[in-house]
Amino acid sequence: MVTVLFRWEINPAHEKVFKEGWTELVQRNIEKYGALGSRLHKTKDNQWVSYSQWISEEHYLKAQGLEDKHEGARVKMLTAIISSAQPLVLVPVLDHLIGTKI
Repeated sequence: MVTVLFRWEINPAHEKVFKEGWTELVQRNIEKYGALGSRLHKTKDNQWVSYSQWISEEHYLKAQGLEDKHEGARVKMLTAIISSAQPLVLVPVLDHLIGTKI
């Protein structure tokens, strides 16, 4: 299992569209590409952070760059993003997280 960390700065006027696109892509990744779920967070200084868990790094990489019926979701996200950081692929070393829903 791997976790992938994403960071963006989002145009506040487009937050709703970003969340819609993000949600659609998360569902796509769960249904088709071996994602185990994802969470989206917002910091006090308008940075958006998401982390997703995947069965393997190979599953994550396979889902990248594929054009499919969800391409519109990518466009929604891209139109809202002011800047982004390179995704970080994290390999768990210790795990004390309790699985809860927000």
